[in-house]
Amino acid sequence: MIKFFRQIRQNLLSEGKTAKYLKYAIGEIILVVIGILIALQINSWNDNRKAKIVENNFFANVLLDLEKDDEKLNYYHRFHQKRIQYLDTLLTYVRNPNRTMGIEKFGMYVEPLFYSTNATNYATTFESAKSMGIFNNFREKDIVKELSQYYADFVLVENSFSAITRIVENQFEPLMYTLPEGYITETTGTLVVSEEDVQKFYQKVSSIKDNRDITYDYDRILKTSSFENYLIGDMGRSYGAIGIIETRKSILNRLLERIKEHD
Repeated sequence: MIKFFRQIRQNLLSEGKTAKYLKYAIGEIILVVIGILIALQINSWNDNRKAKIVENNFFANVLLDLEKDDEKLNYYHRFHQKRIQYLDTLLTYVRNPNRTMGIEKFGMYVEPLFYSTNATNYATTFESAKSMGIFNNFREKDIVKELSQYYADFVLVENSFSAITRIVENQFEPLMYTLPEGYITETTGTLVVSEEDVQKFYQKVSSIKDNRDITYDYDRILKTSSFENYLIGDMGRSYGAIGIIETRKSILNRLLERIKEHD
């Protein structure tokens, strides 16, 4: 094709048709420019198509991560609601000394308080995409910005859960260790909320017969001011955790809606 155009130019020049040659040259330049523009347009379209595929795959995977996160948040919410119920029951007995709880019921309500929960965040897809630097080619930058803030705010969940763990370790456990743990039975862990199977632990402990003649003075613990202070502190932190969880769930639900609309 190039040889063909060159032949035309040479013929025009040899025939002395300069004006026609100039017109032809201009036309040829225009054709070349149009060809370049078409090629650029095709390349741009191809790049956009590839970027759209990458973006769609990203949001599809993020959607799966957020759905896992939603399930985990539901568990956290249930965990802390139950915790508040147990704290409420114990505080009621503390403030009503004429009511008798009994060692078995006491054990069932205090045992769940030994358990706290670790915060888990499903951010693999987002962090991987961030490290690869692919967000610049995304159209839905507003959603990416919201996702970035959502994952950054996970530290609030971590701090909230850590605060409960610290109060359990520093206040609750030292107080409870003044009471021999022979009160543990196979049903002691019935009210425990945990992602792990803890019943085998209680079955094992209760299977070891206790031949000591011990009086479990749980009533002494109920009457200590430090136990009441612990119950109130734990309850406050649990309410705080629920507030953070509910706020996070609200943001997560909005993100789920926006990403599904994007699809």
